[in-house]
Amino acid sequence: MLGFGVQGDQFEAVMGDLRSRGVTFEEYDLPEMGLKTVNGVAEMAGMKSAWFKDSEGNILNLVQM
Repeated sequence: MLGFGVQGDQFEAVMGDLRSRGVTFEEYDLPEMGLKTVNGVAEMAGMKSAWFKDSEGNILNLVQM
């Protein structure tokens, strides 16, 4: 998995830009890990994360910094 750090105040803008280019964010509900996404975003310990797949099926991650 490859992650990209995104400045905190730019997180939603980056997600919006990617969505406008056809990116679909993954939805997860993994209670055993304390992970649940809402509209593609998980909030953990005050930080936001979102996951999506590239054209090869690799999972990529955005992390609010």
